[in-house]
Amino acid sequence: LKMKYYQNIVLAVELDPDCDNRPLVRASELAKEFGAKLHLVHAIEHMSSYGAAYGVAAGTDIEEMLLENANDAMKKIGAKVGVENANQVIKVGPARTIILEEAERLKADLVIVGSHGRHGIRLLLGSTANAVLHGAACDVLAVRLQDED
Repeated sequence: LKMKYYQNIVLAVELDPDCDNRPLVRASELAKEFGAKLHLVHAIEHMSSYGAAYGVAAGTDIEEMLLENANDAMKKIGAKVGVENANQVIKVGPARTIILEEAERLKADLVIVGSHGRHGIRLLLGSTANAVLHGAACDVLAVRLQDED
């Protein structure tokens, strides 16, 4: 059985080393093996959902701070796995929607997601991975995240 050759791989990242390590390693290996282009995608959920959780009035400065932090974290990850800035995407919105939209826009033939997030407020919860699995037009690889607890 000949394996399908992937050309555009989209990796959904949480920008949390605990959650991203395994999917990153797997994505890098696959990209190398297939000579594929790797894209990193991160979603910042809308501020309204943060406001209540942090007990703060959702203001632009918080959104800007989150974007800034996300950009810094994304650049570090990109540098680590050799993904240039042009192939790093950070958008504000529901993770499932952004991952699916970007996968379509980038003509992805493989989407890689972590199969759960460690933190309740984090983005790649089981439901996101599930929504991506059912909504994607291409193959989806869910990488099991080990809890070291």
